[in-house]
Amino acid sequence: MYEVAIVGGGGAGITAAIYLARKNLDVVLIEKASIGGQIVNAPIIENYPGLMGVSGLTLAQRFEEHCKALNVKMVMDEVTEIRKLGELFKVKLASGGFIEAKAVILAIGTNYRKLNVKGEEEFIGRGISYCATCDGPLFKGKTVAVVGGGNTAFTYALYLKELCPTVYLIHRGRTFKADEVLVNKAEKAAINFKTPYTVIEILGDKLVNGLRLKNEENGKEELLTVNGVFVAIGQEVDKTLLTGLGVKLNSEGYVEVDHHMKTNIPGLFACGDITGISNQLIVACGQGAIAALSAYEYVKGQHP
Repeated sequence: MYEVAIVGGGGAGITAAIYLARKNLDVVLIEKASIGGQIVNAPIIENYPGLMGVSGLTLAQRFEEHCKALNVKMVMDEVTEIRKLGELFKVKLASGGFIEAKAVILAIGTNYRKLNVKGEEEFIGRGISYCATCDGPLFKGKTVAVVGGGNTAFTYALYLKELCPTVYLIHRGRTFKADEVLVNKAEKAAINFKTPYTVIEILGDKLVNGLRLKNEENGKEELLTVNGVFVAIGQEVDKTLLTGLGVKLNSEGYVEVDHHMKTNIPGLFACGDITGISNQLIVACGQGAIAALSAYEYVKGQHP
């Protein structure tokens, strides 16, 4: 049995693991995909203090090295269920095993939000992607579109512009949520803005060959010829692990926490993107530290 089990190996989970290991707690970190979480898909990170210009993959590797240096137990497996039995948590793994812990920190992140339009499911992997870093090279020399108006969408568009002669950025409004510095870079890079439009259908035969768009101001529709579509319209929480536990969610569907990162269930803490506070790496890491300190106090009987 462990004192604390951390579910999720992104920035929040890694930070929690580092803090708890340095406090000599018996901690295990469980990650189903790759250490670092979604940052491994970031071509460059420019706003992490002291590491300006580092790639997401490089930072993820440093995260893992840091944990190994502290002898953090890392289990590469998927958590399929979490139950609280008395004062202990029982974490079920996809491999068939179980892990028991006195406290659990949820740092499972979020999933890419889909457009939910006609043709999307049909063309996933055949022209539709949710990760430009992963799939961008497949579209080198082709015409692509990015859907979204936040930092991720603009980062995708700028990266794709290095590979593709024509990049459209489609957004439903005239203004963007993205940082002004990214918007300015996109303008200088000659990225084509399509505003205020929404995608109402993804077209194609065997592969994507176009989009049907709707102008949100006048209602007129038009066709846009593209070979690829990169969707970056935000993220949403996977509630699979939360429903059975009875974790309280806020009005936006994120896990509700207090300033100690404590959920409504004693001994269960949450941090990172699943709290919906801000989808930023530095925020996730900060929350991971808070969750770790709170979990430490809980395990030691000083319940926050």
